[in-house]
Amino acid sequence: MAKNDRFLLDGIVDDRVAARSPSDKRDEAFEYLAFEQVMKDFDLSNDELLSGWIDGRQDGGIDGFFILVNGHLLQDPEAFIWPRTGSDLRVFLISCKHHETFKQATLDAIVATLTELLDFGIEDASLQGAYSEALLRKRNNLRYAYRKLSPRLSSFSIDISYASRGDTLDIGTEVRSRADQLRALVKDYFGSCKSHFTFVGSTELVGLHRKIPNFTLELPFVEALAKGERYVVLVRLSDYFKFVSDEDGKLRRYLFESNVRDFMGLNRVNEDIRSTLENKESPDFWWLNNGVTILATSASITGKSIQASEIQIVNGLQTTESIYRYLSSSGSATDDRCVLVKVIVTRDEAVRDAIIRATNNQTDVELASLHATDKIQRDIEDALSRSGLSYERRKNYYVNLGHTPAEIVTPLYAAAGYIALVLKMPERAASLRSKFMRSSTSYETVFSSKVPLEVWPKIAHILKLVDTQLEVLRPRGKGTEKFLKGWRYMIALLLVSKSFGKFTFSANDLVSYDTSFITATSVRDIWDELNQTAPWDRIGSAWTSPKNVVAACTKFAAARGISGIEMLLARSPNLFESPTPSKPSTPISDDLLNRLREVMPPQPWKPGLHRTISRELGCDVSTYFSAVERLIEEGVFYHQKDGVLYDVDGNVVSFDPDRVDPETLALISDAQPINPPDAAR
Repeated sequence: MAKNDRFLLDGIVDDRVAARSPSDKRDEAFEYLAFEQVMKDFDLSNDELLSGWIDGRQDGGIDGFFILVNGHLLQDPEAFIWPRTGSDLRVFLISCKHHETFKQATLDAIVATLTELLDFGIEDASLQGAYSEALLRKRNNLRYAYRKLSPRLSSFSIDISYASRGDTLDIGTEVRSRADQLRALVKDYFGSCKSHFTFVGSTELVGLHRKIPNFTLELPFVEALAKGERYVVLVRLSDYFKFVSDEDGKLRRYLFESNVRDFMGLNRVNEDIRSTLENKESPDFWWLNNGVTILATSASITGKSIQASEIQIVNGLQTTESIYRYLSSSGSATDDRCVLVKVIVTRDEAVRDAIIRATNNQTDVELASLHATDKIQRDIEDALSRSGLSYERRKNYYVNLGHTPAEIVTPLYAAAGYIALVLKMPERAASLRSKFMRSSTSYETVFSSKVPLEVWPKIAHILKLVDTQLEVLRPRGKGTEKFLKGWRYMIALLLVSKSFGKFTFSANDLVSYDTSFITATSVRDIWDELNQTAPWDRIGSAWTSPKNVVAACTKFAAARGISGIEMLLARSPNLFESPTPSKPSTPISDDLLNRLREVMPPQPWKPGLHRTISRELGCDVSTYFSAVERLIEEGVFYHQKDGVLYDVDGNVVSFDPDRVDPETLALISDAQPINPPDAAR
């Protein structure tokens, strides 16, 4: 290690502490920096990095736990878009210590932890060690992903990193031996798993920190057609591969418009792309492929190459990743076949968003992924910008511009604030997940054009001010984001209600709220009062319970003469929560799947079929639904919803003429809908 690298690293941490990124606690600023750098190639957002942060009591020596499927972070298995074939599962376990050396005790703790946690035959209740809820949740997500992807798992790796302020050239023999033991331990549990261990010291962290995403790149081409600042170029596959790869040969994921960055694995379309790439005798690649669309703020042609600035690849991810995977695995340095690339230059955000929506509506991309281009989202971004905040409607857009987390507001953060303050549902806000964006009803309830735009900056400032004061009150060992989620919405609601003297304040009322009422004293007073209402041992989940919220608000209102408490009793309990399917009570065996194949009638299935089949198979209904879902994923059955059958690309295959209008494909008014969508009741 260069002698001054630790000095440089400490300076970077100083800046993070001053900017409260993510807090003013030095060890936490160092941990977050380490996560950010180790996971840099995956372009994770602030919220995604925080979701993997499990440091605290009973963390088993693991501070960061990240699971990625085909390069996408797995947070919520229910909401995750699972690939149908060709899956790449990667796990990153990170331990961070603000020490000047690498210590054996740190690795001893991880060895003890993984000896148990990687044994999937041991249920949580039978584990000998004491582990936090966050760690166990990550373990169960990994176990679920490993089992779900097992029929189509093409690669699996577990990367363990130990980050400190130490020198990686000065690591003791015993410490290195422990690292070797951890690699071997992983191989003992997963024979086909690639196991890696990395020491990350001051030199490595400083080097990674200096690695800045490059949005200005040069792309060689074979032929070009230009009209003004619009270009269509034919690019050799090998040149395109180098264009989307960094110096280390890794895919530049930051080039992709994040809200539509969904590589779906080897589905039918991507299998066709792979087959075309592998068949050197097939027609030129661009004859058979729609190509790639690139947005840039400027571009110019010099000779046989085009240089573009502020690049975003907004369409053609499936093509790009298929090319990248093919050439990475083939080891071939040259491939003279071509891909068609469109380069469109525009600085108009509305035009850029229209292009993103238009190009991605041609493919099977969820509407939820395209909300970033909605007018209401751009309007909120403008409103927040005028008040000094950055609205991250496109993931990592402002992060890549150098804005700090304290300046950034995500759509989920803003939506949760609206739900807590305008809809008076702090418990829903505390547990809100991104999947609420998939429901048009819940999405339009929150992001409504009828709501005054001025309310969004006010909501954001209220939450940010509450967060600042809660950071001071946060006990050591309590994870930042989980702690804040559990407290910010409840305290914000009570603060604002106290100022207005009522719970019935509206969005228009909120626009006029004076945020100077949010002080260290006012937040501390409510904090102390709520701590008396809910015992500390369950306080983390206390304010996700409607019963606890109503009880605390009722007591708070009575003590201060605040009116409108009845509004909290009249809320819709299911507005932002879809029913969670129950887990099967019995394992789904191959025998059960084979029997199910034999007894299921041709699709489309009629309502009520689940009762008949589950009785015939001798299993419960939840096991039946899970088994049907498995067979749908494997391509045995079509996806079925409300009498309509869809193939893997979302195309309509057939429908039930007794239940579905043949022109609109909507359910006939007296027909019974099917729920859940992936099976038939």
